[in-house]
Amino acid sequence: MLRRLLDWADEFPPGRVPLLLLVLALATGTAVAVRQVRSAPPHFTVWTFVHLAGEEFQQRLAADPAYADVEVRNLGTAMFDRLALAVMTRTELPNLVEIEQSVIGRYLRGPVEHIPFVDLTERLEREGWFERCVPARFARYTVGGRTFGLPHDLHPMVLVYRPDVLAELGYRPENLETWEDWCAAARQFYRPGALGTRTWRRGMPLSTIEGYTYLALLWQRGGDMFDAAGEVTLDSPLAVDTLERYLAMLGGDPPAAGPALSSMIEDFAALSRGQFLGLLAADWMLAVMQRDGRALLEGRVQIMPLPAWERGGRRTTTVGGTALCIPKDAGPPDRAWEIAKLLYFDHRSLVERFRTQSIVPLLRASWTDPVFDEPAPFFQNQRIGRVLTHLADEVPPVHGSPYMAEGYKLLDAVFADVTAGRIMPRAALAGVANELRARMARDRAAVARSRAGSVP
Repeated sequence: MLRRLLDWADEFPPGRVPLLLLVLALATGTAVAVRQVRSAPPHFTVWTFVHLAGEEFQQRLAADPAYADVEVRNLGTAMFDRLALAVMTRTELPNLVEIEQSVIGRYLRGPVEHIPFVDLTERLEREGWFERCVPARFARYTVGGRTFGLPHDLHPMVLVYRPDVLAELGYRPENLETWEDWCAAARQFYRPGALGTRTWRRGMPLSTIEGYTYLALLWQRGGDMFDAAGEVTLDSPLAVDTLERYLAMLGGDPPAAGPALSSMIEDFAALSRGQFLGLLAADWMLAVMQRDGRALLEGRVQIMPLPAWERGGRRTTTVGGTALCIPKDAGPPDRAWEIAKLLYFDHRSLVERFRTQSIVPLLRASWTDPVFDEPAPFFQNQRIGRVLTHLADEVPPVHGSPYMAEGYKLLDAVFADVTAGRIMPRAALAGVANELRARMARDRAAVARSRAGSVP
């Protein structure tokens, strides 16, 4: 028998040795594949891009043997490209994936039925989550009236300030009800001088190269880049007026604000030196401040609601956000939905998330926990959790759009020219809005042509 095999191998055109190598390679590959199939049990995967979330999810799931097959993967920012490839090829999809709000738009394009995530609307309505949570927070992940993401956070924004410096100016926090009040105090605080020297003072830092702070103030006024129907509103009179007011804070005589410095820690240092009177901070930034700015600011700062644009108006806004989504082609969604609720709405996890990351949950029932009444020594024993939860229902909606990421990029591309006075606010916002409308029109025309071509 062996002799016959060797004779047959000699007749193989490339010769006996290449054939034996080929057989060996096939045998080895088959053995490896079989071993992998036999040794690797099927598992449920959760993808995230944040290491803190990965650690929290793993700890939460490890406590219950029912989730022994669940694997949490922290892929960092490379996750977004990997997810795009997985969605396109419909292979190696996670069962659950955490997506940052500025990125999710790329997956929400085209007809609703083509969106690669499970529509969660009926589940959310049936189980009462819109009522049990702050409903405005779902807007980021909603298009065409359908919701495709379970929100992670609320992210109310406050003003971190130096109470001792404010008192020296003759003000108390309750005196600063409106932005007009704040600007009056900030202009009194102002001192001229070049940034980087010891002589300058500005009321607060505002970005002069990116539009995120401007958008946060626009959201506070009830404006947005898109409306609930997905149409562009960035060139509305309200949006233009808000940008003009933003520039007036930076360029008044004297100015009420100055350019943000090159890093967050430099802004913290300027606040510690009394060169900024205050700075804007979302809830998560309070944890960053306590971790990275402890030596600079511990026991020297407090927080207060944002000044309103008009008396009696909204005292907060928001920046950032993340949601869990369920890819359609990753398997039956029911277990993914239950795990998503466990990761995002488990009471112990929400409490620990606030304690370690200062992130305010959108689930109302969680706000009664004593953790939100604990004094924070860093903030002069202020109960910052209670300040934040009192603002929770004022967090404005930010409407989702498939074109959100493009809108951010287009705005950032012109923002430095606007703050430098090279482009007028109305012209800049009209340019961004018209480019977004042109892209939307091209995409709608392409969809219409595709549908027309598919009709017999």
